[in-house]
Amino acid sequence: MKQSEDQQKVVVKSRDSLLSKMTGRRIIGRSLLRSKLAKIGAGIIIAFILLMIFGPLVYPYSPADTGPINSAPSLVHPFGTDYQGHDILSQLIWGTFPSMAVGVLAALGAVILGLAVGVVAGYYDRVEGVLTGIADIIMTFPALALLLLIGSLFSVTDALIITVLILVLWPTVARSIRSQILVVKRMPYVEAAKMGGMSDGSIIARILVPSIATIAFGFFVLNVAASIILVTALQFIGMGDPNSISWGSMLYWAQQFAFYAGDWWWILAPGLSVSLVTLAFAFIGFSLEEVANPRLRT
Repeated sequence: MKQSEDQQKVVVKSRDSLLSKMTGRRIIGRSLLRSKLAKIGAGIIIAFILLMIFGPLVYPYSPADTGPINSAPSLVHPFGTDYQGHDILSQLIWGTFPSMAVGVLAALGAVILGLAVGVVAGYYDRVEGVLTGIADIIMTFPALALLLLIGSLFSVTDALIITVLILVLWPTVARSIRSQILVVKRMPYVEAAKMGGMSDGSIIARILVPSIATIAFGFFVLNVAASIILVTALQFIGMGDPNSISWGSMLYWAQQFAFYAGDWWWILAPGLSVSLVTLAFAFIGFSLEEVANPRLRT
């Protein structure tokens, strides 16, 4: 009888804890929607997505079209032309998808891998040392240096860049997720789930993963910004196919010819695009951290 009453108390505590977490997530979502920085970031990202989708349909020039050489921005060519007469805005439009796609896929892969490793390392004590040790070893290598080393050994493609970015980005995600799992797995509602006969897989999928979803999303947003910067930097120094159209390849060719011809607009267009997109994701990430961290709420 006494044991039954204790179990009921644990169930009540677990219910209250779950309701509290659900309410907290709703508050975070509403606060994020009201954040000015988050709105600005989302607006910039939506603008680039619309440019990527509808730009090729409505803009009259393609990246292969030629016109006046080294032409400054004008009504005919809003972002000017390069040393071969290619329209800079058309290159910018066509280069939006590969530049953003690599960043998004790399960030998504890093978060999924980091989430899986972090949850397993935090929940199962017997594998924690091995997994955290692997993460620590990878984190000792500078990301850009590791990317350059692998790029010098293999033929660089977008798939290779995405794979390497996932390799260098997941350990940070895993360590943070693991720390949070260590706290969550000791909560009363997790203990109640175990007493109720719920399997480890169900506890992980239905309780632990949803509890750290906000953290995982925050890492995804910030890793997208970091990935776009890293892939642009790699393409800027000539890694990858410089003949494929992307923001990084635009900067690569700009460094070869724009300075000599005085084509400042050729550098400004892709550079400003990279800055705006990464800043937009950073705005969303900072806003999410502000509303999710009680110490930063006002």
